[in-house]
Amino acid sequence: METLDLIRIVGGLVLFGAAFAIAARRAKYLIDLVRIAQPMPDRMKGTALNTIRWQLQHVLGQQKLLKWTVPGVLHAFIFYAFIIHQTLTLEALGEVFDKDFHIPFFGPGNWWTELLGFLQDFVALLVLVSIVGFAIIRLTQAPRREGRSSRFSGSNLDEGWYTLFFEFFLVYSVLILRGVRFEEGLLPYSDGAFVSRWFGQQMEGIPLETLEVIGVVALLAHIASFGGFLVFTLYSKHLHVLAIVPQVAFSRTPKALGALEGELIDIENMDEDTVLGVGQIEQFGFSRFLDFYSCTECGRCQSQCPAWNTAKPLSPKLLIMDLRDHLFEAGPYLLDGGRDAHEDVDVLGMMLVGDEPGQDNAVIDFDVLWSCTTCGACVEECPVDIEHVDHIVDLRRYQAQMESAFPQEAGAMLRNIENSGDPWGAGGTKRLEWAQGMEIPVLGEDVESMAEVEYLFWVGCAGAFEDRSKKTTVSTAQLLQAAGVSFAVLGQGEACTGDPARRLGMEYLFQMMAQMNIETLNDAGVTKIITACPHCLNTLKNEYPDFGGHFEVIHHSEILAQLIVDGKLSPQRSGDGQRVTFHDPCYLGRHNEIYEEPRSLLSSVDGVETVEMGRSRNQSFCCGAGGAKFFMEEVGERVNLNRVDEAITTLRDAPPVAGEPPQDVVAVACPFCKNMLEDGANDRVSDGVLSEGEVQVLDVAQVLAQTFLPDAPDDGGSVEEAEPELEPAE
Repeated sequence: METLDLIRIVGGLVLFGAAFAIAARRAKYLIDLVRIAQPMPDRMKGTALNTIRWQLQHVLGQQKLLKWTVPGVLHAFIFYAFIIHQTLTLEALGEVFDKDFHIPFFGPGNWWTELLGFLQDFVALLVLVSIVGFAIIRLTQAPRREGRSSRFSGSNLDEGWYTLFFEFFLVYSVLILRGVRFEEGLLPYSDGAFVSRWFGQQMEGIPLETLEVIGVVALLAHIASFGGFLVFTLYSKHLHVLAIVPQVAFSRTPKALGALEGELIDIENMDEDTVLGVGQIEQFGFSRFLDFYSCTECGRCQSQCPAWNTAKPLSPKLLIMDLRDHLFEAGPYLLDGGRDAHEDVDVLGMMLVGDEPGQDNAVIDFDVLWSCTTCGACVEECPVDIEHVDHIVDLRRYQAQMESAFPQEAGAMLRNIENSGDPWGAGGTKRLEWAQGMEIPVLGEDVESMAEVEYLFWVGCAGAFEDRSKKTTVSTAQLLQAAGVSFAVLGQGEACTGDPARRLGMEYLFQMMAQMNIETLNDAGVTKIITACPHCLNTLKNEYPDFGGHFEVIHHSEILAQLIVDGKLSPQRSGDGQRVTFHDPCYLGRHNEIYEEPRSLLSSVDGVETVEMGRSRNQSFCCGAGGAKFFMEEVGERVNLNRVDEAITTLRDAPPVAGEPPQDVVAVACPFCKNMLEDGANDRVSDGVLSEGEVQVLDVAQVLAQTFLPDAPDDGGSVEEAEPELEPAE
C-alpha cells in the first residue's frame, strides 16, 4: 500500500472515529438528561399523517423561518444544502477506503447522476452566498452597535462565527477534492458538477503526484471539518439541527398560544411532597427540555418582546438560555445520584427564581419573571416552536402557590377574585349597573332558560365594573338589540373567568373559578356565548374545555361583522371624517387568530379611513395589560406609552380625510387595551404631545355605534368617572 493511501485510510478512520466517539458520548448524555424531565400530556399530532404534515411545514418547509425574508431565505439555502451535502459526506467516507468510490447506482453516464452532481454544486454556491449574507447581518446588527435593539444581544456571538467558518471550510474543502477528482477523471458528475469542473480546470498542468497530495489533504480536511462541526453542534446552540425534529413532533399545534397547559389540582390528595409549578430545573416537562435543546439564540423572540423593547429585564431568549445553561451545569449531578447525593453542590442549591429583585443565588431574577405580559409575541416569532409563555407560567405557578413570592400589589386582585368573584372586589350586586335604563334580559329572572334566547352575553369583569369599558358593553348590547339578536346575561351569576389568576400563576384559584363558572353555565344550558373581552374569550373557548366546559364562544367583533354581512345592521346616519388605526389585542389576534373581523367593522363605517400601524396583526405590539400586568406595577418604560406613541405617529403621518378637523381614533377590541391606551393618550396630553381631544381611544363597537345606531353618543370615549381602585374584599 502506498504511503498516501495509508495516510488517507488511517487519517480518515482516526478523524471519523474520534468525532463520532465524542459525539456519541455527548448524545447519550443529552438523551439521559431529557429522561429525568417530568412526563407531559401526549403532544403527538393525533395521526402519523398529521405528524408528517407538521414536519413538512415547519422543518422541510421552513415555514416560520421564511417570515423573516432575507435571513429566512439564507437559512433555507443552508438547510437544504445540509440535506443534499450528506451525499458528499457519504462519498468522503467511501473515498477513505477507495478514491474511485461513488454512491451505488450513481455511476458515470446516468442522467440522475449528473442531476445529483448539479444539485451538490448548486447548493454549495448557495451556502457560500448564505455565509456572506449571514456575515453581513451579524456585522450590521452587532449588539455593540445597536444595543438592546439587536436581536443578538446576550448571545455568544463567537458561536455564530465558528459556524460560518465550519460551513465555509466544509464546502471549500469538498470543492477542492472534487476538482482534483475531476482533473483525474474520477468524478462521476463530469457534466452536472459545474463548480467542481471549474475548480478542476484551475488545476490543469499540476503533476499527478501533486494532485494526489492535494486530494488527500482536501479529503482529510473535509472529514476533520465535518467531525468538528458534528461535535460543535452537540455542544452549542446548533444542537437545534438535531433537536428540531423531536421538538416539532411534540410541539403544540398550530402553536403554543391560546390555552395554557395545566393539570387538575386535587387538593384532597395533596401532601407535603406535592409540588405546584416548577421550582427546580428537573421539574420541567420533557417538552420544555426539548425547548432548551432547540433554542438557536436567533433573537427573533427578543426583538418582538414588549418587555425587552421597553427596557425591562425580561428577554425570552435569555430566559431560555439561562434555564438551558443551568440544566447543563446541574445535569451531571442530577444523573449521578440526584440532589440527595450532592447536597453541597452550589449549582444544585441555586433558586430557580429569586424571591426578590437582584437576588444573587437565583437563575432567573424576580423582575425578569414578572415582566412578562404573556402576549405571545415570542412564541409567534420563534422558528423552532419554543413555548416561552408556558415556561414562564410554570415558574410563576411555583412562586405564587408554593412560595407566595409575587408582586405584592397583585395580592388585592387575587383576594378580590376569591372573595367577591371579580378583580375589583365590587361584588355581584353591581354587575348590572352598566345596563341601567336598558332592557337587558337576565337569565333566571327575565328569561327562565337558554331555550328562550340564542346567546349568552358574557359581559366580563372589566365590562361590568370599569367605567370606560361599560361604554363598550352598552354599545355592544345596543347593536345586538338593533340587529334583533336574542341574548341574555347572567347578571349576578357571572364571575371572573380566572384569567388574571392563571396568568399570575395562581392555578388553584383559576381552577376553582373555572369549575364554578362551568357548573353555572352547564346548569343554565348555555351553548353559545358572546363576549367583548378577548381574555374571557380565550379562557371560555380554549381553557374551559379541559375542565368540562364546552361552549361556542364568539367575540363581539365577529358577530357584529356577520350581522352587517347578513344585512341585519346598516348605517343610520352619516359618519364624520375619521382617521382610524386599529390596535390588535394580543389575546384576540396572536392567541386566537382573529384579525379581519374588527377591520371589516371599521371599513363598514362611512367616512372612516383606516391606516395600519407598522406593528400590526400577528406582529402587533402589546398594550401591557396581559399576564395580570394590568394589576401590577411596571419597571422601565411603560408598554402602553410605547404603543400609544406608535399610534400617534401613524395617525399624524396618514393622509388627510374629509372633515374639519378630522377626528383621529385608536380603535381597540379589548377592554384592557382600551384602558391602557387611553391612559397612555391622557399621559401624552399631560406631556403636551397631544392636545385635548386630538386622539380618542374607542372600541370597535363604539365606532360602529356612532353611525349604525341613530341615537348613539358622539363622544364615545370621553371619561368622566375615575377607574375603580383595587381594594381588598371583605
